[in-house]
Amino acid sequence: MELKDKIILVVGGAAGIGRATAELCAARGATVIVADMNEAEGRQAAAAANGMFVCVNVTDESSVRQLFERITQKYGRLDVLIQAAGVLKGALVPIEELSLDTWKLVLDVNVTGSFLCAKHATPLLKQSARGVIVLVSSGAAQSGSSSYAYGSSKGGVTSLGVTLAGKLAPDNIRVNVLHPGNIRTAMKLSVIEAEAHKRAQSMDKLVRGGSESALGEPEGVAKILAWLASDEADYVRGFIFTR
Repeated sequence: MELKDKIILVVGGAAGIGRATAELCAARGATVIVADMNEAEGRQAAAAANGMFVCVNVTDESSVRQLFERITQKYGRLDVLIQAAGVLKGALVPIEELSLDTWKLVLDVNVTGSFLCAKHATPLLKQSARGVIVLVSSGAAQSGSSSYAYGSSKGGVTSLGVTLAGKLAPDNIRVNVLHPGNIRTAMKLSVIEAEAHKRAQSMDKLVRGGSESALGEPEGVAKILAWLASDEADYVRGFIFTR
């Protein structure tokens, strides 16, 4: 499975699943653009993928518009959008204590950010022979989450993907939604640490109990995302779940 001649944008590509995906897509022959708020790590990720870095705030439409203007100016087209940018806030906070600001922030990044990236990617993807959008949701959209805001936002990402899939199919744009499980990312490890603190346990004890050792690796999810970006996944529809 090769990605030669594919131009792939990985939003949220500075770390975790996004970075692993950017590097793997590049290794398989794609031209990769890494977009992220984290400029320092984003530039490192882009360099590792031998690609271009663009700093973007996915909650700001003018910033997202400028991202796609840069891509248009440099490449004139886009084949694949992988939207992996997301935040998890309010883990383990009871609903009666969850602030409206936290709720709005998580939904703004995760749902509105996915919407804006899809909105501005679509005109470029229509120029591709086989355009692809992959939104990274979460298993938390179905199973529940440590955060009311995060679980709800990922449900929104999933529903957005369903709607996009139907609306964009006539334009030969395939839309998939990926639901990773428990993956060893900084975001997930911060939740484990919060759980340990809340239970007055040490991280060592929690790890011995299996919470961290049971995590999957970002590289495993990256393999699925790279496959979804390829023409081999052309017949795939709907949701994909990972460990």
